[in-house]
Amino acid sequence: MSTSGWIICAGGSLVLAIMLWPADGTRWSLRARAGRRRRARIPAELPAAAAAGSAMIALDLAAGHAAAAAIGAVVCTSATKVLVSSRRRVATAEGVARFASVLANQAAVAVTASDAVARAAPLVSGPVGAAAVAMAADCESLGVDIAAERFAARVPSAVAASLADLVAVSAEGGGRWAETVTVLEAEASQTAATARLFHGRVAVAMPTLALVVLLGAGLVAGAGQVATDVGAWLAGAQGAALLLAGAIVMAALSTRVLLPARSAAGHKGLQ
Repeated sequence: MSTSGWIICAGGSLVLAIMLWPADGTRWSLRARAGRRRRARIPAELPAAAAAGSAMIALDLAAGHAAAAAIGAVVCTSATKVLVSSRRRVATAEGVARFASVLANQAAVAVTASDAVARAAPLVSGPVGAAAVAMAADCESLGVDIAAERFAARVPSAVAASLADLVAVSAEGGGRWAETVTVLEAEASQTAATARLFHGRVAVAMPTLALVVLLGAGLVAGAGQVATDVGAWLAGAQGAALLLAGAIVMAALSTRVLLPARSAAGHKGLQ
């Protein structure tokens, strides 16, 4: 590969690194020092970038074309993941709010915390409902403390963790805890409302961003197919440099939207 090719590859790699950099830090800085090790997962952007770049190489195009295609693939994949993560976040927040609501009602009449959980769990649907049912079963077989810990691990929500802690503390100390559950119910409802607002105003716009990138790539490819001279120029070194520069500008503009959006949606490559 020539010197210009290596420079193009280095520039494309730098942009990809910026796009893939976690919004809240690196995986190593965020990794817990103690406790069970989490299984490493490959971000979907990496296979997408590899596939797009390999397709350009298979078409006998230059490294600049491959880097530009990889950057576009990363932007589209990141936008799609924000939408998916936001939908999952809304479903979780609504499930936790529903569980907190029915648990608050049962806490006023149940004898024990485990009894309240057993009565409330069947009234919740979805993944949170399944986690609540498992929590009720764990209360009978393993104890409330372990059941609460497992519920908090199954449901990725701060409110769910607080709810699990409240159940565990109430089981140990007894007494009236319906008032505290009511407070958590209000917090869970507010969290669900915030998640719905973000999804309706930000996350649903992510497919539009991906569509704009795809349409731009389609227009360039279509122009190259229709006009032979244009296609030959785009396939050359100058065309590759222009396409890569355009991809870098597009990625820089998209990053200003994608990074805050994926951070707000709870997307860190692990969700």
